[in-house]
Amino acid sequence: MNYRTMWTAGGLAALGLMLAALPGPSRAKQAPEERALAQMQQRLAEEAMARTANSLPDGDEVAAMASPGEGAGWLGVEMREITAEKAKELKLPVERGVLLSHVVADSPAAKAGLKENDVVTEINGQPIEGALQFRRMIREIPAGRSAQLTVWREGRAQSLKVTLGSAMEAHKAWAKRQPPREFTFHMPPMPEMPDMPQFEWHGEMMPGGRPRLGIDGEDLSGQLGAYFGAPDGEGILVRDVHEGSPAEKAGIKAGDVLIKFDSERLRTIGDLREKLAGVREQKKVKLGVLRNRSEITVEATIEPPEAPKPRKTWHPTNI
Repeated sequence: MNYRTMWTAGGLAALGLMLAALPGPSRAKQAPEERALAQMQQRLAEEAMARTANSLPDGDEVAAMASPGEGAGWLGVEMREITAEKAKELKLPVERGVLLSHVVADSPAAKAGLKENDVVTEINGQPIEGALQFRRMIREIPAGRSAQLTVWREGRAQSLKVTLGSAMEAHKAWAKRQPPREFTFHMPPMPEMPDMPQFEWHGEMMPGGRPRLGIDGEDLSGQLGAYFGAPDGEGILVRDVHEGSPAEKAGIKAGDVLIKFDSERLRTIGDLREKLAGVREQKKVKLGVLRNRSEITVEATIEPPEAPKPRKTWHPTNI
């Protein structure tokens, strides 16, 4: 679990509480910039906690035990992709499957007899090409169901039957592997803040507003990028497409890999954010997309964020 993210979220939440407790004008007279700042702090804290909940182990390991959905099967292993060198070392007949780098104690995998350095090559007779496919197939099997695994061990194939566990078992096992750490956040003493001067707000955008494509994505690199066929193993994997967004209207789908923005190379999410930040008015852009290892081009209409409508401020008048 990413504790750096948790510390950041905790710090932002504590800062928001401190600011809320400071004396100042009544809620009805609260300046717009104060309300905007409080909303921004709350949103940052929520996003940080969401990233923590969805975080996976570091390195190129893919944890099949990490946060399975409700009712999804849990096996209790960590695994790596099979490389040509590893296939040769283990004398695999074909270069496919997943190498088990760790088996969680008391997990369904451990109870079925799976061991570290086993290579799982098939599930219920279906060949395994890589870690992402293996992880998806495990999660698609309901908890409590049995599966037949073909395992390559010590130069020969053997069959093992495993009964998959539940999400609750996965969370308990994860908690045992990640013991809680003490977390203390100290706020330095703050001087009394002066009253904020009144000002009229005419709807200008707050800093940070930028056009959006409407996707949730992650950077690809190394072997995972090569698995999707990304050039140099780099690109942006689309995890989710927001309903009604420019990405959905352009036909972008989860599982696509973005590699170009108006013919310019996209390697990371940072590259995409930089390109979107330069859009000042409605603009049609061409996006290079990898789908099933084949490149296609889609056209998306990017619109800048709408500025809020002007608000009228009310000032009491004594007559």
